[in-house]
Amino acid sequence: MNRAPLLSACLLVTCLACTESPRAPASPSLPAPTPTDTARPTPSPPAPATQEPDAGALADAGTTATATCSARELSPVPKPTAKPLPAPAASMRERIIAAAVACDYAALQTLGDEKGKAVRFSYDPDQDMATTWRIQEEWAEAPQPVLSRLVQVLNLPFYQEGNLLYWPTAFREGATDADWRALKGLYPDDQLKAMRKDKSYLGLRVGITVDGDWQLAVAGD
Repeated sequence: MNRAPLLSACLLVTCLACTESPRAPASPSLPAPTPTDTARPTPSPPAPATQEPDAGALADAGTTATATCSARELSPVPKPTAKPLPAPAASMRERIIAAAVACDYAALQTLGDEKGKAVRFSYDPDQDMATTWRIQEEWAEAPQPVLSRLVQVLNLPFYQEGNLLYWPTAFREGATDADWRALKGLYPDDQLKAMRKDKSYLGLRVGITVDGDWQLAVAGD
């Protein structure tokens, strides 16, 4: 028997067995996606819940956005005076008007205590000025426009006695017709007429020293 052809055939089979790569196992076939699967939208994350502002926190922050009082619609800018005020007194007048228009009772109290002397004011001596004025402004049966009168009075002519500046000039001895006419609209006409007849202005008057100490805001005898 001729062994050469047989030997060549064996060598060929052996080489093929050595070089053939093993076949990877077949992957199982996956079903095709249905139209429903492809059209389904991705759900959106829920919107964050809206939290209502805490009223107490706003009050603690000292906001005056919703504050109301009789002076709310008045201008916070003082009217020019006929003669110049000393700078400290002018500053105090300006800040009193601004605080009153802002309905800021706490700021008014602070201004009254700025120089270490509390303001002398009308009515209950056992309460501070800010509390008393707030009660008068918010009195349900008969609210009193204390803050609007405070602004109006400080926009009237003033006069000086010693180191104290007074508003209005109708409070001084020998008040003139012009002094009384300047009060128009501050109080009802019949009250002003009665005061003028008695030659005694008993309405609100304000006193500030030349060095800017707010000392009084009183009405009555």
